[in-house]
Amino acid sequence: MERVDNHPQKLAPMPSMLFRSLFTLQRSDESEADSETLEKHYSIPAPADKQLEKYHDAFGGFVSDVPLAMLYCIAQRAHLAQMLDDSFPWPAPGLVHVSNKLERHAVIQTDQSFQLVSKVKVPKRGPDVSPRRLRPQFTVEFWQNGEKVATCTSVYQVMKGDNSNAKAKKAPPKPFEPDDGWDNLAHWQLGSGMGRRYARISGDFNPIHLHPLVSRWFGFEKPIIHGMYMMARAQAELERQQSKAVTYIDVTFKRPVILPARVQLWVNCEEDKTKYEVRSGDHTSLKLEGSVRFD
Repeated sequence: MERVDNHPQKLAPMPSMLFRSLFTLQRSDESEADSETLEKHYSIPAPADKQLEKYHDAFGGFVSDVPLAMLYCIAQRAHLAQMLDDSFPWPAPGLVHVSNKLERHAVIQTDQSFQLVSKVKVPKRGPDVSPRRLRPQFTVEFWQNGEKVATCTSVYQVMKGDNSNAKAKKAPPKPFEPDDGWDNLAHWQLGSGMGRRYARISGDFNPIHLHPLVSRWFGFEKPIIHGMYMMARAQAELERQQSKAVTYIDVTFKRPVILPARVQLWVNCEEDKTKYEVRSGDHTSLKLEGSVRFD
């Protein structure tokens, strides 16, 4: 089943939508339903020159005029807009970002607005469906002047009471033993306020990233850094190293990075792609793994 809204809407600012998302906490969908696809169309201006400059300055190293990681900041607004719609069955704050793919198809014009086609595949649900299968997939297409220039695909996990002990069932992380193909590219020291600084750049003011007094409401004694901050920092470092723009990113978020933290970036350059991992300072805990392709 597919439900389509072909009338483009202007996307609201991220902070106002985050506030409205708190009202979705009252949702408790235990009904049985087949999978369906919900589609919305949005319009949004191109990032302002000052916004682009701030994003570049926050990371350093980007070769891309409009980094793929920055496009997620726009896509996330479309995600949240669809989560707020009554057709979406779960609370927006009860979703955890587990993976992301971004691909550039054509040159992105910095002075042209975007038309977005945003689709969410809502999985089958019901009392007999495993909570681990409740993973809605959001796909946002970026169009400029009738041409598709990029695609962002994001998968989220619905967090429900009956899978709250999933962490306890996981096997302990294995020691990291890099082979000859892996190089330690960078060390990053992340201060306790890094989540707040990135929120001001990205617009993502999710409370779990901001302050211990708020993050505790969501089960974290201390704030955790945005997964997309880690992805963006890896993209900037890899573009700086290669002096090329990244045109494809595939990333999976494995474990949260609790602030403050020291992490390391490891890379493995293959013929057709570069694989990378972000690990804890002692190498034992894998936080993020992914791959990129360049121009």
